[in-house]
Amino acid sequence: KNMGIAKTVNISGIALTGTDAGNYTFNTTAATTADITARGLTVTATGVNKVYDGLTGAIVTLADDHVAGDSLTTAYGSAAYLDKNVGTGKTVNVSGITLTDTDAGNYTFNTTAATTADITARALNVTATGVNKVYDGLTGATVTLADNRVTGDVLSLGGSASYLDKNVGIA
Repeated sequence: KNMGIAKTVNISGIALTGTDAGNYTFNTTAATTADITARGLTVTATGVNKVYDGLTGAIVTLADDHVAGDSLTTAYGSAAYLDKNVGTGKTVNVSGITLTDTDAGNYTFNTTAATTADITARALNVTATGVNKVYDGLTGATVTLADNRVTGDVLSLGGSASYLDKNVGIA
């Protein structure tokens, strides 16, 4: 069944019918050669949505239209969004597609593909640490804010802080 040039083709069960068939003797087998060329295989990608992580790397799943029963494994070298930002239906480019396994040699295939996937917003957890002060008769407070942002992202945190009352107390 595999691809090849000048492959032997055996013919058996040759029959002869028709009004004048009785006027002939004939062989019931024959042999010849013919080529089996590689089948064009289309490898497609489906993007897997992700939560914002500050990177363009993507994950995809691959599918193909191989002949049922053939043993094939597809893989890819890289998949990436065009940018790192949150969005829906974002383009993902896939490259370095490979085809391996027993029947891989019977196919030609695309080595790149494109698909879409979403990048959803990351939950940002902002925490505050209070800064002690000397009694001044006011409820205004100072705090230090921190968060779990992606390393390298530039964000500014702000807001206002106040004690529940102006009186001296612990915690």
